[in-house]
Amino acid sequence: MFIEREALERLTYQKYGDSPTIKSYTKWKLFEENSPFKLPTEAEAGDVPIKGHVVLSGSGAEFNLPSGVELSEGTLGLSQPEESRILGFHFYALRKAYRLRITRDLVEPLVIVSHLSAKAFISHHISIEAENVKAPIIIYDLAKEGIKSLAVELKAKNADLEVLTVGRHKSLSHYLLRASLGGGTRVKAFTVISAGKMSHHREDYSLEGAKSELILRGMPIAIGSSVDYLTNVLQYGERSKSETRVHGFSYENGWTVHRGVAKVFESAKNSSSGVVSQITIMDEGSLGVSVPMLEVDTGEIESAFHSSAVRQFDEDALFYLRSRGLDSDEAMSLFVHGIGEALSSHLERLRSKARGNVGELIEGLL
Repeated sequence: MFIEREALERLTYQKYGDSPTIKSYTKWKLFEENSPFKLPTEAEAGDVPIKGHVVLSGSGAEFNLPSGVELSEGTLGLSQPEESRILGFHFYALRKAYRLRITRDLVEPLVIVSHLSAKAFISHHISIEAENVKAPIIIYDLAKEGIKSLAVELKAKNADLEVLTVGRHKSLSHYLLRASLGGGTRVKAFTVISAGKMSHHREDYSLEGAKSELILRGMPIAIGSSVDYLTNVLQYGERSKSETRVHGFSYENGWTVHRGVAKVFESAKNSSSGVVSQITIMDEGSLGVSVPMLEVDTGEIESAFHSSAVRQFDEDALFYLRSRGLDSDEAMSLFVHGIGEALSSHLERLRSKARGNVGELIEGLL
């Protein structure tokens, strides 16, 4: 899939209706200044700190797939270059896309690593198909330098999946997860992001089949950095269920934004949907923005709810912790660890991995 530069030049970063806000909180100027028109679109593979079954580093690709996973090339067509300028950049710089097909239950997690440590604009694109299987999946999104764009397409039918996404960013990063959930599919997802200079992270789930279910938890963290985290859940299938809960943190002039949409279409009768968004601002000078939106187009609904909160870190709790000998960073670490444990409690097979990654991110940041 390719886009000509002339067509790309006509695209905008965000169209009205892409999110619950007209305002864009991503600092797109930074991406424009470091576009694939100005940076190399090829880079040597770097020193990847994590072992995976799929390792995409720079322009390199290595595969060591477990039994029950088949590899081919191409995409699922769930994302298109004409959608936005950033996706236009993604496909303009993309050299090769890969497809994975999970053909049987996986005991151990399927680990996918996307990595960049060079000053370049590099695109990685991976698609996953899962039908009549149970599988845990871990996606590591590692951006140390330059701009890395990672697109993940997921198509599942009658599948039981757990998806852990770990973003560790230093530089600029763009991430898109777009999932189509067919009938009988259950997905439990947890995302934790350590923001870089500017991290744009978007997850789109389309619950298309009857009785499809999604439990999504997110934890964006910006410490002296910026993250714009978008979650979009669209429900078409009857008796589908979704629940999104996000708790973000900003610290040391950090900038954390969550924009979340949950929409139940007329065809999704007897469904339930909810989105809860909360940002905790840990100190003065940091920014938190929470913008959830719920829209229901059917009168036959089981339940629907949404809430938003932006709060300062509890001074009484901080005083108590410091009176027990903890400094501010240690108090924050303990607090964030606790939230991470609560947000990851819905996971079964990946719970310990999720909590371990939260701990590693906090220790590395502080």
